[in-house]
Amino acid sequence: MNYVNESFTESMAVRSFQLLEKLQWEQEINKAIADADPLAVDSSLCTLPLLNEQTRVEVIREYLALALAKVQKHIKENFVQASAAIRDICMFAASLMRYDIEPADCVPGFSRALIDLSGAVKSSLPRDSFIDYTSRNPKGERERRFTSRLEEGIFIDSLRRGMASLDACLQELMQACCYPLNQSNFADHCSAAAYNFQVMIDAIVQVKRGITTEVFTHSIRPFFEPFKVEGQAYSAPSGAEMSILNIDLILWGADCKDEIYMPYVQANIVRLPMVYQEICQLFMGQKSLMTSIGERLSSGRELCEHERNSIQALHSLVTKMYSFRMPHYKVVEDNVKLRLKETGGEVKGSSGFGIDEVKYVLEQTMKSRQQLSQILSA
Repeated sequence: MNYVNESFTESMAVRSFQLLEKLQWEQEINKAIADADPLAVDSSLCTLPLLNEQTRVEVIREYLALALAKVQKHIKENFVQASAAIRDICMFAASLMRYDIEPADCVPGFSRALIDLSGAVKSSLPRDSFIDYTSRNPKGERERRFTSRLEEGIFIDSLRRGMASLDACLQELMQACCYPLNQSNFADHCSAAAYNFQVMIDAIVQVKRGITTEVFTHSIRPFFEPFKVEGQAYSAPSGAEMSILNIDLILWGADCKDEIYMPYVQANIVRLPMVYQEICQLFMGQKSLMTSIGERLSSGRELCEHERNSIQALHSLVTKMYSFRMPHYKVVEDNVKLRLKETGGEVKGSSGFGIDEVKYVLEQTMKSRQQLSQILSA
């Protein structure tokens, strides 16, 4: 079979379908982790927002110590149980860090437990990730939260829905890559990807309308600080840890050589579950869709109807991404401005990256959109 990307071999297509099957299982895995309470901390975590509001750090420390005491061998040997344990331990730990208290300094066994649990889930980082706070966070009364503010509920809900939509978008885009540009299947999958991405736009609108810059900066962001494990600081979960990393890679990033890009991708992709890392490895170094389309145009042959439909569908997806990234950049910019005004100095996000990376991916999205528009108007 011919593919839109000529470097996409038959063996890569087979591997792509294998990864698609794994990706489709992620939702079930996330639900199982959300349902799990291996350390029996549901009740204590329900009180965490009040404890944080009252700055009762000694009680939080005691709850963390009790949770660590329940990390038994059978939990370390079970992926779902170990993942849920990491999520819950880090809720207590992040609450202590909100008050500049290193959990490793005041709770014996903290570092050892996270190292053992991260080994059980094959993670190179011994702490939680953004997916733990969102997709693997229980809904309803069991929801893990730092505060009792309605805005934090909006934040979690919008991101939980957005991350599910990104997975659906990624699945469609991966399937599109298995067809040539001149087949209707390519356009159909790209159109489906664009349809699924709409939820991300709805999510950022919900965040922009429902959470003021002041509330986010003062009430939510302080719970996302690095903490130390075995003396090494590990950055907090970040909104950069989403499968939009994979989508960017397929669209324009797989063969991108810009110095700002690769460190950003590599630092964040390792915090996603293994299937996203494997998808990254599959596409990294191959020709991106934008490069492949550019090469097709350089042949001088006029585009057939199916090819134009495919480019139009891809343009619709990139436009949706632009419609998310522009307000997202504005939200980040407003938060940076407030923090600069209040604290001065360099401002970084919870991932350790700043506004430059957010601006960069927005600019690359705009560039791709412009290139596709020019093709369609020619």
